[in-house]
This record gives sequence, C-alpha cells and structure tokens, in this order.
Amino acid sequence: MSEKFSEYLENIKQGNSEQMSDVATARFLIEEIGNSRHVGEMIYRAYAELKKRFPHREDPENRWTERRIKAWWNNESHKVQHFQMMEMFETAEALRRARDEHAEFKAKTQRLRQMAQLRMAAANSSRSA
Repeated sequence: MSEKFSEYLENIKQGNSEQMSDVATARFLIEEIGNSRHVGEMIYRAYAELKKRFPHREDPENRWTERRIKAWWNNESHKVQHFQMMEMFETAEALRRARDEHAEFKAKTQRLRQMAQLRMAAANSSRSA
C-alpha cells in the first residue's frame, strides 16, 4: 500500500484528518482491503477478509455481510458503527503490513537469485578458461 494510506491512517488515529464522512472512510478502507481493480471482486475480497477476521458468531446482527459493504460502496447506507470502522482499520493496517513484508521478501529473493546467477556464471567462466 502507498505512503498516502499510511499517512491517512496515522492522521485518522491522531484525529488530525480532514473532515470526511464515515461512509467515505469506509469506502476508502474497503478499497484498501479489497485491493482489486474490479469493483465486484474488491467488495467480495473485503467481505471475505473481514468475515474471516471478525466472524461475530455470537452476534448474528453484527456479522459482516457482502450486502453491508456494497451498501457503503454504493452510498445506499449512511451508518457505519464504531466497531465496524475499527475492524476495517485494523484489517487494512494488517494487510498493509503483510503486503509490505511480502514485497520485501520478493525483493530479497530476487537479489539472492541474481547473486546465485552471478556466482554460477563466474564458476562456469573460470572452468571454461
């Protein structure tokens, strides 16, 4: 995720953000959690991730539903409860950290692969000389 997202989350936590409606914030978080270009897939990914992390088995009325997320996305609902916002923040932040760690892992793996290829090339050139 971008630095813009990290700054946005920090500003929200500290109360220094610009005025933004709860639904607009929810839409932003859905987009960050869903992380897809296709809206339907993004909404489903966000729903699946939130449902997995926060199943609310004991509280059926507060379970995550795809319909609730679609309602925020389509501006059909103007009510976002505090616990829902906090769960979305927590999920978005955890996914951001996981994506950053994965990007670091990929970069490190690529560097190791390049180093191994250089060693193999050096060993092959010294044998043929």
